[in-house]
Amino acid sequence: MQHDADLADILEPLSIGDRIRSARKKRGLSQADLAERVGVTQPAVANWESGVHDPRRLMLAKIAEALQVSADWLASGVRSAVETDKHPAAAYIRRPLRHTPVISFADAARLYEDASADPHEAAEDYIPVTSGAEKVFAVFVDDEAIDLAFPKNAIVVIDYADRRPADGSFGLFMLEEGPVIRRYRDNPLRLEPATMNPSYGPVYLDAPPKVIGCVRVSIRIH
Repeated sequence: MQHDADLADILEPLSIGDRIRSARKKRGLSQADLAERVGVTQPAVANWESGVHDPRRLMLAKIAEALQVSADWLASGVRSAVETDKHPAAAYIRRPLRHTPVISFADAARLYEDASADPHEAAEDYIPVTSGAEKVFAVFVDDEAIDLAFPKNAIVVIDYADRRPADGSFGLFMLEEGPVIRRYRDNPLRLEPATMNPSYGPVYLDAPPKVIGCVRVSIRIH
């Protein structure tokens, strides 16, 4: 049976490090030989090949020239896990994709009243959302009182496991007239609209509001 290292030489190398190692071996060079040709130490080459970190673009060009391969081929390999984590989008990419049920405001109210209720049972549709929150649902918004934050027909994703909105954040609140999305303020305690329309003002509260969930993200539908 072949070892994993041998199999890696047969298969198309996927990572940048694997491609450097494969091309180096095809040229009959040791790690020390390659290190001398590109002006680094042997441990640096070992780190590239093991995926500890990736060489920078200028160094990739030197490596490609030394190994007589395409620089584009080297650069198109999969980046190491450490380098990938440095990418600005890394945290977003790592978040799981959740198929989020789209429900009505009336069903959102029932979800507040019954802790065992499942929004999937009331789903009218689904949208894919990347979120670290596990208990989420979405609602279509058509509310002039919040049109600056959430235009008409925007989809708003609610984390119904989080019923502790931070000051200044938006949440879905249960009022006497039904559930509404408003900005929470704690000093003084109130729920604020987000509109230029003077017909809508803040709702001042004598006690903490009934919170169905906190807004996590909104999606504008064009």
